[in-house]
Amino acid sequence: MHLRQPPAVGRVPSWRNNVPLCYCRLERIARKRDPRGQSVLAAAAPPLFGRRAAVPQRKVASFFRAVAAAVRRFSPDFIYERYSLWGLAGLCAAQRSLLPFVLEVNAPLVYEQQRYRGGMMCPCLARRIERLVWRRTDLVIAVSEEVSRHLTKAGASSARIQVLPNGVDAGWFTAGAEVLLPRKHLNLENRFVIGFVGSFKPWHGADFLLAAFEDFHRLEPSSHLLMIGDGPLKSSLQDRIRQAGLEKAVTFTGVVTHEDIPQYLATMDVAVAPYPAIGNFYYSPLKLFEYMAAGRAVVASRIGQVAQVITDGVNGLLYEPGHRAGLVNRLRELRESSALRLELGKNARRASRDFTWERNAERVVAWIGPAVARERLRAACA
Repeated sequence: MHLRQPPAVGRVPSWRNNVPLCYCRLERIARKRDPRGQSVLAAAAPPLFGRRAAVPQRKVASFFRAVAAAVRRFSPDFIYERYSLWGLAGLCAAQRSLLPFVLEVNAPLVYEQQRYRGGMMCPCLARRIERLVWRRTDLVIAVSEEVSRHLTKAGASSARIQVLPNGVDAGWFTAGAEVLLPRKHLNLENRFVIGFVGSFKPWHGADFLLAAFEDFHRLEPSSHLLMIGDGPLKSSLQDRIRQAGLEKAVTFTGVVTHEDIPQYLATMDVAVAPYPAIGNFYYSPLKLFEYMAAGRAVVASRIGQVAQVITDGVNGLLYEPGHRAGLVNRLRELRESSALRLELGKNARRASRDFTWERNAERVVAWIGPAVARERLRAACA
């Protein structure tokens, strides 16, 4: 539904490492769609559970009051929240103000916290809050089909769920730009560069990629592995590299700013998303869309949303998760054919245009539009 007036959006993001995650995606597209723009007010909650065992109730109450005051002052048409553990402020503010409420769910966080992150305080209470929020929102944005299944299993209405994968700011990426300068800076001239961007955690497959690279490097000594990021597996990965005598064939950059990611991607001949076999793969990998927007030849495991976005042989190459020889063979195909790399990269960049934050924002505004219109009519008749 096309809204005659651009809606004001109250956004309640979460925190990570004491930094507010305030992504004004809707504002970015609104200014391109309408010269009047759409206004976004971001309100970030303080981190509620650090190393302390007690629940800091005063912080919670203070934040709830701050959100309520911001909504009264800003008068948004709807509230958009990126779901976080214990997150109730957005729902409460929307219900109190009779505003439509949109919730973006990137992962079933209670499940994730218990399975991958060493557990949590009060899991039963956290699960009850999670289900309450999921069930009472007007529109739930699930980043993958698997997340959508978690939502419906918890009792959320399928009629209120829309699946919307993560996206990319395509304007940040220029395929093939500034390749020579960063390659020279990283001593990668005349190398076949295989790259990875992400955190070095077991479910991202960095250790598997390194094992496959050992095999590939024996076949192609001019190959080089560029690892961008950091994480708990970094020390063990570096130990393995030393044991294999590959110190000169692997580069760890450490954490780089997001603004610098495009120029690092431009140094890569191939970008890999080596996810292992995970039965409940609910992720919507940001790295995949950034690889594509950068025009890289993508090699990825055939799993979850990855296999839905990548069409094998068209905009990337797929291999079976955990199949090391399969990954090596795909790398060999790309090493032997620069034309194939170029064709896959062009197609990937073209396909990435369907996965931009701008298009995502347009879809969200269209989906919530009827609820906004109903609320405007109710207010006019009151």
